[in-house]
Amino acid sequence: MPSFFAALLVTGALALGVPAAGPGGPFIDDAADGLSTSNVYVSGEVDGAAQLAGELSQEIGDASIAVAVLPDIASTEADANAMVRALADRTNGQYETIVVAVGNDVAAGSSALGKGEALRIANEAEQAHPASVDDALSQTVQQIVAATPAEASGGGVDGGLVVGLALAVAALLGAGIAVIAVVRRRRGDRDEPRTLPEGVDTQVAALRGLVGEYAAVGASGNETAARTSQEIAVLADNVSELFARLDKRSADDQVYVASVEYDDKLRKLTAALNRDYLLDILTHPHLWDDPDDRVREVEGALTGVSEELVENIKQVNARRGLHFQVSLDGLIGRRKELQDWDRAFDQASDDGTDDADRDSIR
Repeated sequence: MPSFFAALLVTGALALGVPAAGPGGPFIDDAADGLSTSNVYVSGEVDGAAQLAGELSQEIGDASIAVAVLPDIASTEADANAMVRALADRTNGQYETIVVAVGNDVAAGSSALGKGEALRIANEAEQAHPASVDDALSQTVQQIVAATPAEASGGGVDGGLVVGLALAVAALLGAGIAVIAVVRRRRGDRDEPRTLPEGVDTQVAALRGLVGEYAAVGASGNETAARTSQEIAVLADNVSELFARLDKRSADDQVYVASVEYDDKLRKLTAALNRDYLLDILTHPHLWDDPDDRVREVEGALTGVSEELVENIKQVNARRGLHFQVSLDGLIGRRKELQDWDRAFDQASDDGTDDADRDSIR
């Protein structure tokens, strides 16, 4: 590469506050070489490397995701987060998302998702499967695939990563466009509306965490779990969309009404969708009485809340008052176990809203 272009690239990297060179070493070199020809690289020092590579490749499909799995000793070169940055640079923007496992440490970065979203997904998967990095990787990949917008395009990894350039002039032009996009996106981040209300935000995070778990069960052939995974992801997105539009177009009282309403509903819905209830019914139906009825009732509740969210978004767009018609008080046929869960969630709530307040806004 001519010295002029090389100097310009280094200057651009430093201007963004990113080192021109990242960590290196034999493990990073091998992973980078492997990812140049395949979207999955599993070190030969990892137990069951061939089988794991095949399973990950199947889960990734045609998504722009690269996965590198390295033994614990590779942490002497860099931790998983640093590996993500190094491989993003070394693969020259070939992938939108990079997932790395170093021993049991899983990290990820993605230009197709919001800032830090891929890492959050990886962290939650790691916490959900502390004894199995294979399962953590599987959940991470499946949830990132489910969360990635269909119109997403490539160009590096989030968290301040600078895309490496492969060819002189063409790559430089591409990097210039990518830098402009990143700057615009960062400026846009500062203009975004307030975050979700605290109670709602907690439930949305819990729902997003369940997306990957349902997807993992769905990957084994359970159509209900696969469909539920997609529906949960859509519902979580619509909750965020509703409050973003409320924040821009509505009075504070409408935001308050919606936050109280959906804090209550999402708590109950999350309890029903939790791994201890619906997910367990789908994986162990023989251990439950009336499993089909229970599944139908939770599916109906999920559909009802999703449809109400869409109607509420339409009401916000038309600058009309919000109307709520879906009640989850009878979810699962008022069976004792869910009533107990409801009471537990209500007692744990710190928003100070009593039942009379909730009834008054329905």
